[in-house]
Order: sequence, then structure tokens, then C-alpha cells
Amino acid sequence: MGAQPYGPQTVAIRGFLVRLAGLGTTDRAAVVARFETIARTRDYEAADARLGDVIKRSGREEARDALSGPLLQLMKRPMPDTSTDAEIELEPIAEPALAALLALMVRDLLDDATVRLLTDAFTDTIPVG
Repeated sequence: MGAQPYGPQTVAIRGFLVRLAGLGTTDRAAVVARFETIARTRDYEAADARLGDVIKRSGREEARDALSGPLLQLMKRPMPDTSTDAEIELEPIAEPALAALLALMVRDLLDDATVRLLTDAFTDTIPVG
């Protein structure tokens, strides 16, 4: 994929990752709280299903997979046990971050309402244009 590992939205995704890395504890907690409310809705579940379908139909699975490395690096919780058998524990913000990043990745293929719903948890911290 060369210079665009995340597809045509690579610049926006990189910007989101940089801002995500800079979020403080209070902002992270606010995102998680907002996401917990939004993710329980039928509208969100439908948007999440549309997202998965669009990624598959568009052939952007490779771009989706490319996001996992940077996101894992940002979202890994520090673990006292560094053995290779230890499971990776992720920050609570990992799930809303993944949803937002994937929505950004296929923003050109999704309707605005779906993108807004999938990125809504970040409205007050990392607004998506």
C-alpha cells in the first residue's frame, strides 16, 4: 500500500492517531463514558454492521489490518508481567478508537450519519470533520 497504508484517508487517520496519543486521562474517561451510552443503541449496532460490510465490499481489509499495529501500540496497558505468555490488556478507549478509525478509513464510502455515529464518542475531544 506504500505511502497510504490506511487507504485514501491515511492523512486523516494519522492525524487522529496523533491526537489520540495526546489525550489525557479525563478526556479518555469522557470518551469511554460517551461510547458506553452510544454503543448500546440499535442505531450504533446497525452502523457498526454497515461499517464491517463496507470494509469487506471495498476490499480495504489490508488497510484495516494495517491500523492494528499503531492502535495496539497506543492502547496497550502497561503490564507488570512482561512474559510472552501474558495476555495483552487494552485501554478502555481502544474500542471506541477502533470504531472511529475504521469509520475514518471508509469515510468516503459511508453516509455522513453513520460516520458521525461511529465517531461520536470523540466529538468533544477529537472532532471528525
